[in-house]
Amino acid sequence: MKIKLTLPNNIIREYPAGTTLLEVSRDFAANYQSPIVEGIFNGIGTDLQKPVFENGTVDFITLDTEEGMRVYVRSLLFLFLVAIKELRPEVKIEARNSLGSALFCEITNDIVLSNYDLKALEDYMKELAAKSEPIIYKHINKKEAEKILCERNEADRLELLHAIDDDLLLTCYTLKGHMEYFFGPMLPDCGYLKLFELINYENGIVINYPETGQNELDVFVDSPKLNKMFHEMEEWSTMLQCNTVAKLNRIIKEDHAGVIIQVAEALHEKKIAAIADEITEKGKDVHLVLIAGPSSSGKTTFAQRLSIQLVVNGLRPVPISMDDYYKERLNTPRKADGSYDFESVEAIDLELFNDHLKRLLAGETVKIPKYNFRTGLREYRGRELTLSDNSVLIVEGIHGLNERISAVVPARNKLKVYISALTPMSLDDYNRIQTTDMRLLRRLVRDSQFRSHDALMTLKLWDDVRRGEEKYIFPFQEEADIIFNTTLVYEFAVLKKYAEPLLQGVPETEAVYTNAQRLLGLLSHVTPLDKELIPKNSILREFVGGSAFKEAL
Repeated sequence: MKIKLTLPNNIIREYPAGTTLLEVSRDFAANYQSPIVEGIFNGIGTDLQKPVFENGTVDFITLDTEEGMRVYVRSLLFLFLVAIKELRPEVKIEARNSLGSALFCEITNDIVLSNYDLKALEDYMKELAAKSEPIIYKHINKKEAEKILCERNEADRLELLHAIDDDLLLTCYTLKGHMEYFFGPMLPDCGYLKLFELINYENGIVINYPETGQNELDVFVDSPKLNKMFHEMEEWSTMLQCNTVAKLNRIIKEDHAGVIIQVAEALHEKKIAAIADEITEKGKDVHLVLIAGPSSSGKTTFAQRLSIQLVVNGLRPVPISMDDYYKERLNTPRKADGSYDFESVEAIDLELFNDHLKRLLAGETVKIPKYNFRTGLREYRGRELTLSDNSVLIVEGIHGLNERISAVVPARNKLKVYISALTPMSLDDYNRIQTTDMRLLRRLVRDSQFRSHDALMTLKLWDDVRRGEEKYIFPFQEEADIIFNTTLVYEFAVLKKYAEPLLQGVPETEAVYTNAQRLLGLLSHVTPLDKELIPKNSILREFVGGSAFKEAL
């Protein structure tokens, strides 16, 4: 039996039913500069080893893309886990968080590996890569999966299965006889994994891998402040027994969600109050607080809540919007394609902003501009500002950590705060919910609620947003004086209710349909939770609605 496939460039070819996408990809490999690592069948991202039995449309994802790199890292983690099981089976590993283009894996049973041990593991991994050791793809049903997990005594993973449909087939992978479940496609064999290194780091191991689109391995750059925040949140969520989706589902089903919400919100309030206390303790030295973070971190709500705590401490917070200091449209820098680059630091009138900071902190009165986004012009509407002895300027904007923004203000007179949603939530020990995905879910919901953007528009813009973050925000995150994590351990369940219908509305004909389906697959594991119990001042309210600070949003 033959099937008819519509391939890239609208080429139509016939293949025998049961042909894998890997076999199809070999006919097109020469058309791409980077290896093909994932297939797209009828708009859904699919393992290259998947056999096809019906007519459909086929496209491919290459290694030099963000999604392609997800496949690489997922497969590299599997190779690492197999090396551990083969050489050091007594070591228990959990995949924790990204550190730039590296993955931190924690050793959870306090075993210390020497550099010699790591060299042996790395050599074994490279040996399997040199042999192109196959990663075998297999589908099993829910009952088969439950039987395997019972035999392996993996209760948390077993409980995770309860959230998915009974008739859903699960994709499992086997390498050197070791079978695992991973959320998302894997490489067909280890031969694709040419660049990596293992590094001893704190109480675990860092797997260093190339940046997206790079063909060389960069030197690992430590991010101690960011990693400390990840560790803190991991430990806290583990203490609450709410660090995996399975545990969150159990809490919701047992009607204990209200307690988790209250505790998570109390932690935020405690930490924000501590930041306000630190500002207050610095007395007359600190009169400028700069707040920066990537998209959908909750910067606006954080700034409002910090301001309230500063008032409690007897200070007078004064907000200034960095957006009002955009250069006029005529002078805005452009990207290579000719469009305006509003995310560049050069889009801000740095000279004017620094001049105003200097004059305000010297006690002078300054006329504050208002940027008109419709006309692209800077306007003056009569707002004048003078700081008193107990005033603190609060400036929120993506460039807050960049020293050029506040170069005229000495370090001792300002405090830089970096905020992001560094989620500790994972599906299980090896399948993390990436911070990027959590922020994207937040943005999808917010854009629909408050900006009249459907999921299609948000998904189309997301790659451009991410490029701006990689260029203008993440390189400066370690320069922050304080890092605040805005994630809430329960939010994945709340976002599901809003994000699912939005993602289901993305047309199959659109290129971002693949990403929409991936996110839907991720959301399928969690039990939904209503927002009624969420306090009005919660950072999550910035995205799902009902915020006490709606006038500022």
